[in-house]
Amino acid sequence: GFPDNQKGHLVYVPTTRQIVVSGDTIFDESFFSAIATTWRPFHDALALRPLASDVPDGDATIESTGTLQDMFPQIQEGKFAENDDSDTNSSDSFSVEEGISPVEPYHEADYDTTPLVVDDSAQVRRSGRTRKAPQKLSFSWQGPDRDWTELADADLAVACAADATNINFAGTEASRYYPPPSSIRQVLAMKDEELKQAWIKAYKKELKVLIDAGTFSIEKPLPEEAIVPTMETNKVKLRSDGSLDKLKVRIVVRGDLQAKLAKEDKWSPTASFRAMKMFLADAARHKVRVRQLDFIGAYLQSKARGRIFVRMPAVYGDLWPEFKTYSGVPLRLVKSMYGMTQSGKNWYLELHEYLISAGFQQSQVIKCYYWKKFPDGSVVKLLDYVDDMLYFGTSTDTLKQFEAELKARFDLDLMGQAQWYLATRITQHANFDITVDQSRYCVSLVKRYLDKAGCKVVSRLHATPLPLDFTPTVDELSADEATANKLMEEYNLDFASCVGALIYLALTRTDIIFAVNKLAKFTRRPGESHIKALLHLLRYLRDHTHLGVRFYSNLEDAPVTKLLKEHGHDFDLVPFYAFSDSSWNDDVDNGRSTGCFLVLYMGGVVDHSSNLPDPVALSSAEAEYNQACLACMASSHLRMFLDEMELLAVDTVSPSVSIFLDSSSAIAMGNSFRDTKHTRHILRRYHFVRTGVEANRYALLWIPTKAQLADVGTKQLSGPVSDYLIQFLMVALAQEG
Repeated sequence: GFPDNQKGHLVYVPTTRQIVVSGDTIFDESFFSAIATTWRPFHDALALRPLASDVPDGDATIESTGTLQDMFPQIQEGKFAENDDSDTNSSDSFSVEEGISPVEPYHEADYDTTPLVVDDSAQVRRSGRTRKAPQKLSFSWQGPDRDWTELADADLAVACAADATNINFAGTEASRYYPPPSSIRQVLAMKDEELKQAWIKAYKKELKVLIDAGTFSIEKPLPEEAIVPTMETNKVKLRSDGSLDKLKVRIVVRGDLQAKLAKEDKWSPTASFRAMKMFLADAARHKVRVRQLDFIGAYLQSKARGRIFVRMPAVYGDLWPEFKTYSGVPLRLVKSMYGMTQSGKNWYLELHEYLISAGFQQSQVIKCYYWKKFPDGSVVKLLDYVDDMLYFGTSTDTLKQFEAELKARFDLDLMGQAQWYLATRITQHANFDITVDQSRYCVSLVKRYLDKAGCKVVSRLHATPLPLDFTPTVDELSADEATANKLMEEYNLDFASCVGALIYLALTRTDIIFAVNKLAKFTRRPGESHIKALLHLLRYLRDHTHLGVRFYSNLEDAPVTKLLKEHGHDFDLVPFYAFSDSSWNDDVDNGRSTGCFLVLYMGGVVDHSSNLPDPVALSSAEAEYNQACLACMASSHLRMFLDEMELLAVDTVSPSVSIFLDSSSAIAMGNSFRDTKHTRHILRRYHFVRTGVEANRYALLWIPTKAQLADVGTKQLSGPVSDYLIQFLMVALAQEG
């Protein structure tokens, strides 16, 4: 099952809860295993057997040794009819919840035929599609069933006690707690008693929060009303320094069963990455500290709109008698629950209605941005992403007043100065500069894909994101998807998954936007040259991990300001402008021109794009002009947002946005409506530039090619040139540890 260039056995190390590949393995033939079947994925401790690599039928049982009843505590769930003479090993012998389809039969093509593994923590596993939690507990299918409350197992009783030991894992190493369990059954099967009690406590806390919040009303549904079962999602939450924050259990509504219940618009606004960067840059401009708060169980603080019924597993009532009233029975939702298709909309409306009633105004550009101006002239601004909010104020008194009023209305946690938002680290400096970076995400990405790739280790420094001799072309694609899959298996690299992760990383890494844009074209059938280029990019990130974007409280300190001054652009230090550039006819597959624009505010990049605009440009000037149109469109949206952050009236004429180009011909085309035989064919949409220039919304300014920062997204630059341009866009960060 391993690639040709990666030999060894797959071994699970219980002490570190990691799976490693090792060629030096000793097999203990005295190892006693539980019975396991091949049609259920493993989630807990496992060990490989030295067997041939044949894969038996899905219903076949792997050999077992020893007496199972003597070796393991009784933890297997199951309920069977009394006096049932049918074959107890049949997959049809267990009950299925009313209204839920029975478990589908096994089909070999539907499941992953991975090497045989033995789950050392549980008895025979059934299909994951089983919905109803059994009401009885027994380890052997032939043994008698017993009630949970009648168990004499002291360990199980302690683990499920109403008041579990108060365990605080916060700040400890997080690797021990991965992977998180997928259900309460896996929690009970854990051998680490301390870890088991921690998850039990997290489960009880979630249930208590749901019930104490008045989420449910015990009502009988109408015959035509559906009942949606709940499920559990468990997560190990980390702090910004990578240590463990808490073990989080979330009981949610099954989303895949709600399609027929959705009868209205479910959209609700959330903060985009560009909105977050604009917000932080604005805080740097006003020299204030950005603060953060978290709404505790946000969805549970919003009213459910309409009649929606759910059912929680009956096993909760067996484990915690105080919750038995709410277990295994239809419950009407009084408040929203996570997993509901309407929960996000309900929470948005709840928060929106409060903020409007409190005197806040909502942005017409970024709907999750609000502000309020107080009688003393101070302002409080906030940006919301579901249950996480960034906010700042120009006065300490009004800021405290806002926090007190909001805390009186909602259950929330004031987290102080913002440090971690949208998986991005926020650093607020003593001089009120603000830096954002994804260095931790970059490190995890390299470990996930490069460290596990089936290729030789190359330790030399990689100065460029792509090899200088790499030509992105479809001519290098694999012949078909099967060939591509075989190639990715050989390199042990999921090409599409890795490129998708890099797209998110590129939100703060303008140095890789060209490479990511080109590699994203080949996600379906990548060839060997594309995979090697991707590995080169991962090695570049390994060597250039700690880079971020900085917004300056004093625009004079920004490197890009000094660059513009060197080339004669000293115009009262306007903090908002854009760079636009294009590489004409560089795409060898279709002749299109790769373009790039960068929008900057307070010395840092707030929006960018590396793209291939349509149609094919007939000249370099036309390619530059087409790309300038995209730059004007992007800056227009953010300029409107900036006007709102500056509290300008809707009809106020804002200053023009400077667009820097290195093509004087493109500037001439944008500054005049005169058409020639070389410009008459240009599509009308691109003349958005002309109308904007005429209305004084944009000003097209020339800058030499050596100072054209947008070049980073139009072509593969040599190492020295790339380093020169990147120093104006990004800052090096101190490495952790």
